[in-house]
Amino acid sequence: MSNQFGAKAMFRSALLSTGSTYVVYAAGLVTSMLIARGLGPADYGRYAYLVWLSGMLVLLMNHGLTTSAIRFVSESLGRDSRVDAQAVHRWFQKRQGWSLAVVGAIFLAALPVLRPAGWEGHLALFAGVALLASFSKAWYLFSISVAKGYGRFGIEAGSVSLLALVNLAGAGVLALMGAPLSGYMLLFLFVSIAHPMMAARQLRQAEIRKGGREVEPGLLERVRPHLMWTMISTLVAAFSNKAVETYLLNRLAGAEAVGFFTIAATLARGGVELLSSGLTTVLMPMLANAYGAGGQERVNRIGSDSVRYFHFLGLLLTGIGFYWATPVIELTYGERYAPATFALQMMVIVRGLTLSYAAFGALLTVTDNQRLRAAESGFAIVVSAGMALWLVPTHGLQGAIYAHMLSTTAVFLFTFACVRVVLKMPLPLGDLLRMSASALCAFALSMGALALTEHPTPMHHLLVGVLYVLTYLAGTLVFKVWNQHDLAMLGQLGQRVPAFKRLAFLLVPWARHV
Repeated sequence: MSNQFGAKAMFRSALLSTGSTYVVYAAGLVTSMLIARGLGPADYGRYAYLVWLSGMLVLLMNHGLTTSAIRFVSESLGRDSRVDAQAVHRWFQKRQGWSLAVVGAIFLAALPVLRPAGWEGHLALFAGVALLASFSKAWYLFSISVAKGYGRFGIEAGSVSLLALVNLAGAGVLALMGAPLSGYMLLFLFVSIAHPMMAARQLRQAEIRKGGREVEPGLLERVRPHLMWTMISTLVAAFSNKAVETYLLNRLAGAEAVGFFTIAATLARGGVELLSSGLTTVLMPMLANAYGAGGQERVNRIGSDSVRYFHFLGLLLTGIGFYWATPVIELTYGERYAPATFALQMMVIVRGLTLSYAAFGALLTVTDNQRLRAAESGFAIVVSAGMALWLVPTHGLQGAIYAHMLSTTAVFLFTFACVRVVLKMPLPLGDLLRMSASALCAFALSMGALALTEHPTPMHHLLVGVLYVLTYLAGTLVFKVWNQHDLAMLGQLGQRVPAFKRLAFLLVPWARHV
């Protein structure tokens, strides 16, 4: 099993996850476009609200079980104890079942205040779809989290890719038929239910199953507090990740504002996943496996490198998203959804600049600093709720955008401070500054090029985005962002992909010695 966490296996997993993300994102974008064009801004806003609410229920139903399962299954395997991994699987699965029942009951009790704005259909249809879809997705996420603990990343990649294409085909048929909102809701339910069914079959094939005995007392003493703090962090984070903004928009600004806000959030999240999904998928299992093997020095090295790579990708996302927002919205959703453009630009800026938050969070989780994660989440919900309650009632959609930007930045700075003060892990501040300088130069040149056109067209924005990417990449060479360690990694990967070996050779004159 250890070979599942070797460098080559991790690289294959990262490529597989990245490839599946491209498929899912492309299919999801077209699906969203078809639904939006078929329903119009108001009904699409109600559909988006349903999907968002279902996602919130999933977060509450999982409440940290998935994160802790990955951690302790992977760590047990790092100690070469498959029996412990199966026992941990059994312990977490039992609690997952109880969680589904409790959260489902709370949702039904709160249903009158959770209905979509302007909803005129049967409330039972809305409740049934939201509840069954969330049950299915929560169980699916738990299953694939256990699989990730075993290093089996292909289970998620294969299932989400196939079902994204099924969803796309279904949305296309419904759009041709001129189906109403209820038709798209039932399609959402069907695809959600299919997820855990596929995962269960693949877990059986991989011989991943729960054990028959209880978790050892010594291990359980570590599992319980980790889950408790992870649960607190997850539950609080669930209400701080655009949740308050979305709910207030539904109650105060109407369904159309929810639709615009959701489109921007979906595209921004898709951009993040396209660039960083491979690294994000393998990071926590790699850190946990190294931690279980007793390699704190290795954990620090992986963490430092991941911060560099996340920041590099985040600055790449910032420029692309800012310049491509206008053509993407106009060409995919149409002019009726133009208000989503500004929201998308602001979201990709803040998400790009804070992308290394994923690395900080994984480091705190793996090194048993869950109390800090809980404190961070508490800080997040206070800031997020405060900003949203202050800005959304008076400024509507723009208020939700600014509230999201302010709260995201504040939480990132808080987490960064925790990593620096508590973990005392050396961070590559010099490299981060070099990358930032490269991005600023690229942005200045790109803005100058855009200013030369009095009335820029979507094509102008696309070309300027390409200019930003090329200038930014060149800037990382001029400012010597990359070092000999990076080239060594590329050389190792070049044993399987020759292009990486050639790239490493070309970068030699531009790399720093470490």
